[in-house]
Amino acid sequence: MVMPGLVGGFGIKISSLLFLIGNKVKEIYPILKFSISSIFYKHNLKKDNSKELNSEITILNNENFRSYLAGLIEGDGTFAVHNKNSTSKKYLPKIIIVFKLADLPLAEYLQLITQCGKVYKKSNRGYVLWQIQDIVSVFKISNWINGYMRTPKIESLHRTINWIHDYINNNKNSKLTKIQNILSKIHYLEIKPNDISEIESNAWLSGFSDADANFSINIHKRTNKNSTRVQLYYRLEIKQTYHKLDSDDNKVSFFPIMSKLAGFLCVSVYSRSRILNNKEFYSFTVVSHNKKSLLKITHYFNKFPLLSSKYLDYKDFLYILELQNKNKLTTSYLGEAIKIRKDFNSTRTTYHWSHLKNCYLIKT
Repeated sequence: MVMPGLVGGFGIKISSLLFLIGNKVKEIYPILKFSISSIFYKHNLKKDNSKELNSEITILNNENFRSYLAGLIEGDGTFAVHNKNSTSKKYLPKIIIVFKLADLPLAEYLQLITQCGKVYKKSNRGYVLWQIQDIVSVFKISNWINGYMRTPKIESLHRTINWIHDYINNNKNSKLTKIQNILSKIHYLEIKPNDISEIESNAWLSGFSDADANFSINIHKRTNKNSTRVQLYYRLEIKQTYHKLDSDDNKVSFFPIMSKLAGFLCVSVYSRSRILNNKEFYSFTVVSHNKKSLLKITHYFNKFPLLSSKYLDYKDFLYILELQNKNKLTTSYLGEAIKIRKDFNSTRTTYHWSHLKNCYLIKT
């Protein structure tokens, strides 16, 4: 969890407020139109001079984007909300999402689509931050993912929404700034519960996997058969409990959502403990490894593709899986598996971002 000390402000352009905040305010704000073609040039993606990528996005009507963003935030994101009972210096709510350095293009891509926050590259620390600090952007993100979260982390979203409601109420009779005036015209957000729809119904697992999952290609010798075996795994691991910020004694388990994921993947939930820096950590893990489970994974990620550099790992993973299904003899694809592992997962040095072009998240 990253908790920057910078205090958010109101320094945003009023034009950035012209996003569609809710179905009830369509008559107030026009749909924001913008082009995202420049990002592909910035990151040296394949240029297509004959056709620019222009997309009109109404995020509130885009379930894929909202569910993906919810999963991503629940995996590697944080809602920082001042505890009203705390005597420490008050600060505005902020949302922080952490990416590994290789995923800088994805962080910038999401910032460009949403027009929210700023992206900071922390090369010396080995990560990238997408930081949303102005109150209107925090409101927009909260509105978009409201109803699409699936884990105990929803508690922090609810505290954020309640903070915004209190902020509006406390400033009703004061001389409002332009931003406060806009917020005062917005209908209160209905605080929605966790999404209990089927896992395969939206892109939530794709966002959650971009944050907390990985693919692996294991190659090992079978001593009893004097042969080599190639095994493929999809692994998702999260901590066992969620600690509420207002009380360290209150703990809510992640087991229900992990159990649902395990049921979807036809596998079991594993409990794991490990010691890091003399501190013990507990986590839940689901692992896809059998034929039925891997089939579920491929069907899902073909429908709702990953967006981070893990997409490249998945494509390599899928290539080996298809070779396995076509060939009974491991020796026929062992060379390909060994070759792929040299530029795969944690050892990857080759990246491209063409999968962001015409991405399903920008289609309504």
